[in-house]
Amino acid sequence: MQALQNIMLHSYPEMSRFGLNLSELAQNLANRITIADVARRAGVSTATVDRVINRRRPVKPETTEAVEEAARELGFYAASLIKFRTASRARTLKIGFILQKRGKSFYRKLGASLETATNSLTEFNASCKIEFVDELSPSEIVAAMKRLSEEVESMAVVALDHPHVIDEVRRLKTAGIPTWALLSGLSSPEIAGFIGVDGRKAGRTAAWALERCAQKGSAIGTIIGSHRYSGHEDREGGLRSYFRERSAGFELIQSLTYLDDDQGAYESTLELLSNRPDLGGLYVIGGGAGGAVRAFREEGVGNKIALVCHELISETRNGLIDGVVDLVLDSPVEAIADAAVGLLASPSAAERSETRSAIIPFNIYVSENI
Repeated sequence: MQALQNIMLHSYPEMSRFGLNLSELAQNLANRITIADVARRAGVSTATVDRVINRRRPVKPETTEAVEEAARELGFYAASLIKFRTASRARTLKIGFILQKRGKSFYRKLGASLETATNSLTEFNASCKIEFVDELSPSEIVAAMKRLSEEVESMAVVALDHPHVIDEVRRLKTAGIPTWALLSGLSSPEIAGFIGVDGRKAGRTAAWALERCAQKGSAIGTIIGSHRYSGHEDREGGLRSYFRERSAGFELIQSLTYLDDDQGAYESTLELLSNRPDLGGLYVIGGGAGGAVRAFREEGVGNKIALVCHELISETRNGLIDGVVDLVLDSPVEAIADAAVGLLASPSAAERSETRSAIIPFNIYVSENI
């Protein structure tokens, strides 16, 4: 009996904090009440009891309480452990996210994935607050960060790399609220880390595709959401570095800025098509690729001019099917959300001084693998 008690004390040292009687726990082990007995008493499956004990997957609070009560009444050997798990679950965690434009399907999907990832946490009673910023001005982003900081313990933001934003990151760190850059990096020494895809690799991959799909000697155009997004700058830099190294004979046109929306992408694409009859390829850097696809369809240049863009949304998927789009570089939203929630929920996040980042591999889609 003493040996068994020593084993449990070694395995679950925190249980003593909850006033658990290890001698009683060891004695109950000898009663041989099984998980099946507890499941019958609680009116649940044995798999549910196993999830409560081992925290394999989330379980509703009322179900956990029913299992705990049944285990206590039967004298089940793990009753104290279940109580410990329930007490652990009571710890709260509040995290927050600032995303861009609610009207974009990409950001709506990301928001839903962040909520799902938060609800899947088993170590905490966790909740997340999500704010959408429709205006890309630094003042609007900073205002959202200030509001969110009143409600959360840590946050991740999709934001322009602007001095006002950087200053707010510094203020938040001083206040004990670590801030991560989400999707696009921030040039702040106080940033907690970065979560997203490698923009430089994405840009070089786009260049690799355009080199093979565009007519040799033609012009390559780029339209960029905003030069204030470091992620967009990284993509453009990757594309240009690839062509510099290859000396492939293409002319790279100066990028046009379209403020990261469909209408802006549509108008910028039409401008390029009108002014550059030698255009052989276009790289849409950022969101709003649906606008570029629409312009290509209206001008009848699909299958004639190579088009590479980001995010597999309905417009780009249909473009791949119809041959209007040649390649889509897609950010895996669920994986990014899981990584973001995991970092924000990491133990003692507020006390960590080192940066902790998560670089997620992007997906590559062509017409044959969607």
